[in-house]
Parts: sequence; C-alpha cells; structure tokens
Amino acid sequence: MVPFTPEMWGVLAIWTLAIMSPGPAFLVLSQLAAGRSRSAAFGASLGIAIVAVSFAALTMGGLAVVVARVGWLASALRIAGAFYLIYLGLSIFRSSGEGESPREGVSERADFRAGVRTGMLTAASNPKAIAFFLSLFVVALPHDLSLAAKLELLAAGFVVEVAWYALVGTVLSTSWVRSRYAKARATIERVLGSALVLAGVKMSGE
Repeated sequence: MVPFTPEMWGVLAIWTLAIMSPGPAFLVLSQLAAGRSRSAAFGASLGIAIVAVSFAALTMGGLAVVVARVGWLASALRIAGAFYLIYLGLSIFRSSGEGESPREGVSERADFRAGVRTGMLTAASNPKAIAFFLSLFVVALPHDLSLAAKLELLAAGFVVEVAWYALVGTVLSTSWVRSRYAKARATIERVLGSALVLAGVKMSGE
C-alpha cells in the first residue's frame, strides 16, 4: 500500500464534502429508502458510487478532458442527464399518493438490482461531476502521482460514497421514518418530484 499523502487526504476531504451535499442522488436515494425498501436504497448506494468513481477514474486517465473539450459531446451528456432527471421527477410526482406498491413476489435481490440501476442512472445524469473531479484533481493532486496512489484514492472515494449513502439509506428506511413518510407520502413525493424536474430543467438550460 502507498501511504496517503497530505494532498490525497485533502482531495478525499473535499470529495467527502461534495458527497454529503444534497443533490439529485440524495433525493432519489431518500425516496427509495423511505418509500420502497432498504435493499433498494443499498443498491442505489452501490450504483451511485460505481458511477462517481468511474467519473473520477476517467478524469485521472485524462479522458474527461476530451469530454470537457468536445462541446457537442458535453452538451449531449448534459441534455441526456437533464431529460432523465425530468423523467424521474415526473414519474415520482405522478405516482405520489398511490401508497406503497405491493411487495408480494418482489425479492430483496430484485429490489437491490432495481436500486443499483436507479442509482447508476441518477449519478450518470450529472455530467457536472466530471468538471468537479477535473478541477479537483488538477488543482490538488501532483501530476506525478503514481498509479498505485491513484487506485488507493479511488478505492477510498468508493468506500466513502457507499458508506455515506448506505448510512442515509439505513436511517431513512427505519420503521419510524417509514411510518411517518407513509402519512405524508403524497406531499413528500410531489416535492421530491418537483425538485428533480426543476434540477433537470436547470441543467438543460446551462
């Protein structure tokens, strides 16, 4: 193992703060945890972490620079992400107030897989993550950082991503939270859906 340098600790600290900042991924995972199941929330945690670390790896490998410099490609990713957020927000809004979907015949494994897909799509809908990692790594990491150190940093970031979102999923999927969520489900999901739609509209206009 390569010892963490002060620069690597600094990058991980900033990455952690970015993870903990509320955004579309947090909203979607919260809805899955409180309105669906803990398995779905855990799956989303893994999906979000996979995409985030993939963006970080692409940035470290220099491929993110290509995306950032090819205007039409960056725009296409941004528009696709915006449309997905709008679609997801409208879906949540339309289904608000219908009550929890029947769980019969739905295994925890199926819920987990569905959560992974939702988490990956939600995280992938935010191409601004590439710009975040690009600016963070360029400014804070030495250019001669070894491959082993880069892999360790990516692994640490992955652990923090999964741990944070899994913690959120665990807290919001407790029976106490779920019972209160059920009572105000229609209002909460209309607010969540509207927030995702607004995020998508804002992204499409940037």
